[in-house]
Amino acid sequence: MRSDLTVEELYLQATGFRPYGFQRRVADDGLPELLRVPTGCGKTEAVGLGWLYRRRVHPDIQVRTTTPHWLVVALPMRTLVEQTADRFESWLKRLGMDGDIALHKVQGGAGWSDDDWRLSPDRDAVFVGTIDMLLSRALNRGYADRRWHWPMAFGGFNNGAHWVFDEIQLMDVATPNTRQLQSFRDSFGTALPTSSTWMSATVDERLLSTVDRPDIGSTIELDDQDRRGALSRRLDALRTVSEIDLPLKWPERTLAEQLVDRHQPGTLTLAVFNTVDRATAAWSALKELGPDADVVLLHSRYRPADREAHTAAALSPPGPAGKIVVSTQVLEAGIDLSSAVLFTESAPWPSIVQRAGRCNRDGARDDAQLLWAMPPKSLPYEEDDVHASASALRSLEGERVSTTRLQNADVRTVDRITPVIRRKDLIDLFDTTPDLSGNDVDVARFIRDRGDRTVQVAWREVADKQPSGASPRRDELCGVPIAELVQWLRKGNSGRGNSAWFLDHLARDRDQPWAECKAGDLRDGVEVVLDASEGGYDSEIGWNPRSKEPVAVVTPPGSPSVGAGSLPDEDVAVADEPASLADAWYPLTEHLIDVERECTTLLEAFGAVGLTAEMHHAAIVAGRLHDIGKASEVWQQAALATARDDERDDLQSGGPFAKTGNRTPLRFDPPFFRHELASALALMSEGASALGDHRETDLVIYLVASHHGRIRLSIRRPPSELGTDDQAVTTLGIAPGSELPEVDHGDGTIPATQLTIPTGRDRYERRALALRDRSDLGPFRLAFLEMVVRCADWRASRNVGQAP
Repeated sequence: MRSDLTVEELYLQATGFRPYGFQRRVADDGLPELLRVPTGCGKTEAVGLGWLYRRRVHPDIQVRTTTPHWLVVALPMRTLVEQTADRFESWLKRLGMDGDIALHKVQGGAGWSDDDWRLSPDRDAVFVGTIDMLLSRALNRGYADRRWHWPMAFGGFNNGAHWVFDEIQLMDVATPNTRQLQSFRDSFGTALPTSSTWMSATVDERLLSTVDRPDIGSTIELDDQDRRGALSRRLDALRTVSEIDLPLKWPERTLAEQLVDRHQPGTLTLAVFNTVDRATAAWSALKELGPDADVVLLHSRYRPADREAHTAAALSPPGPAGKIVVSTQVLEAGIDLSSAVLFTESAPWPSIVQRAGRCNRDGARDDAQLLWAMPPKSLPYEEDDVHASASALRSLEGERVSTTRLQNADVRTVDRITPVIRRKDLIDLFDTTPDLSGNDVDVARFIRDRGDRTVQVAWREVADKQPSGASPRRDELCGVPIAELVQWLRKGNSGRGNSAWFLDHLARDRDQPWAECKAGDLRDGVEVVLDASEGGYDSEIGWNPRSKEPVAVVTPPGSPSVGAGSLPDEDVAVADEPASLADAWYPLTEHLIDVERECTTLLEAFGAVGLTAEMHHAAIVAGRLHDIGKASEVWQQAALATARDDERDDLQSGGPFAKTGNRTPLRFDPPFFRHELASALALMSEGASALGDHRETDLVIYLVASHHGRIRLSIRRPPSELGTDDQAVTTLGIAPGSELPEVDHGDGTIPATQLTIPTGRDRYERRALALRDRSDLGPFRLAFLEMVVRCADWRASRNVGQAP
């Protein structure tokens, strides 16, 4: 792609169309805080291509270097993710950037892993995902990610990213909390420029005004020229409003008859319901009527393959007989569909406007119908909001109304009180260590309304109270509301209750890795396995607690059957170190040199302007010293114990090693040995000589200690390391006064060192907390440096076959 493209040339090459005026303004003036543009007018193009232009082809090099290298597009529902990611993929291919800019689709069940970006966090990238998956990572509690890796995402998504929050009227609790989070980035400071855009056709500015960010900054809207130009056809698109009077008994049957009667062959009819139960009931009634038109059900509670099939069926062009799509809010916003007939239950006015945007969206029809009815219950919405919209719709009965008129209607919604994250909450979230009862700070309340919280569920075969296999794969997971799963667990199809399990990643018995899951264990982001023989799912309806039929267990094409009791190569026990297992023996000194080089390369690529030269140097020094604890006799003996008999003698004289030459898990004596703690303790005693007169010694020690994510703000013994009188002989496998032998780190040696955990003012915890709370460092910059050192470690290791 040419580096001197104009905005117009960029749009023509990427989309085949010239930009609208507001899209030009985004590219020329920068991505605004608020983009308020009616549905169907090209908001996604404005921010996506606007970011690409400013990051890659803007004539001012200062603009290019200060534009964040990640674009993070957060969406309220999965169907929007699929469609939005497809558009970015198309643009990147047409612009010849698909091999240069990474594209990540971040949602449960998408086959995506955080590992996709962790080896190249400096690479320009676009992340398109659901608000729960993305915002949980920015809050240091990444859903479907391992605890030990949370800080890497926290460092990446809060430094050098421009966040775009689309369809914010559907994000509820998350909207004010994303505003707060951006305010904290501004006040605490970041290593790289980080900013945010909130956008929607219907913006309630009360949601955007928070304690720490009360005012809305730069705003871009349509101007008069936009409204008179090519957009006028969409803005002036008309549909006739009509109320349907549904009986209290069997309303779905009457509605199905109305939809079939009003449906026009060769066209699309949409029916949008407020709840999955009512959508499913209406779909069932339509199927019983057997119309000639195809009938499709679409909602959020499918396994990925089924969801993909239902979404493709809903979005494909209608055939000669036409198509009737029955849906929930998943088609409320962002989806580029144009129906001749649209039915909606009354909902808050912003939702009505969004749903109406799917009716005669392109302005091509003069007979489009907007049908509506009162739902039997207001849930999941406020009753006052539902009635206010009903009154407004009744006042339009029989009229042909435009998109602009609906958007400009003055229909107030209830000012809801939502949990808002405060500075203390964010500070507390920096610590990823669970409390003494094993629980974490709850972030779900900052992401979703309590009634909308879900867990991810897989169905497996179960024998001897242990499900088959290891961690659920994304292609077998289905989102299920916590409240409904609690009810299903308690009642069961037989009245005795059903069973559920979750993977205990701290289990010492690798043959018994599953723990029984009770109702009180369910929280946002938890992955749960159910017994496939007990039912609860079918491919047409999705999550179906009424179904007693056995559920088909998902086995992806080309993959082996899931075997009972087998665990993946991951951190399932404190003593296991899969990151230290490779396909070739890797000398420790060589590894330390390689990691230092990778730290330097990463920091130069990032050009982190929010860090001092001393902070840069601290990360590089930490890279050189991070694994000195592996010189311990405990670690080396565990490593050599995995060697073949015919190679052990040669290895004895070739060490110490940083990686083993096989995949056999390490077993330490004493158990729970953590080499990163040994490294940090050495640097807090005689090994401090390796730090010289460096001013950021505590920062070096923290980055060394935290490079596996297990030791960060505190040093915590596992319960089984305590004796019968609650006295520990060792701390994470290190006995008081044990010795680390002399270590050659490639630029000198560290003398033999006594390993003792400091007390009083020299305590590790005091040093770490002081770093987090420093005004010139703070949580975001500290996490960024933590990510750099860990990424450098992985990058240096990949050349010897390591799979992080």
